[in-house]
Amino acid sequence: MKAPYIPTELLDEILQYDGRIKYKNGKFINIIHKNDERYNIIKPIVNKKIKIMEKTELCDSGFYFEFCFNIHKHKGLVYDFNFSYKDKYEICYSDWRNQGIIQIRTYL
Repeated sequence: MKAPYIPTELLDEILQYDGRIKYKNGKFINIIHKNDERYNIIKPIVNKKIKIMEKTELCDSGFYFEFCFNIHKHKGLVYDFNFSYKDKYEICYSDWRNQGIIQIRTYL
């Protein structure tokens, strides 16, 4: 018995119903369902990166962004490339404990 022909668009709709298979770039691939609990594991990481990207400042040929660590809110890093100083890439570690600021800067 010959199997009936099912259009790819219809097959895609049927397989997407359960949320684990998707038709992409000419082939069917497995995906994680959008309601899968594993997304909750990476959500804090993704949200932190989104927050950093929203605060990133860009210029013609450089960028500047800073963030504090989740566990130690009084410590952080600054990345500055061609933003404050021409042709300089700076990474600065800052520590605001004990009513003082400690900064360790690295230039590349």
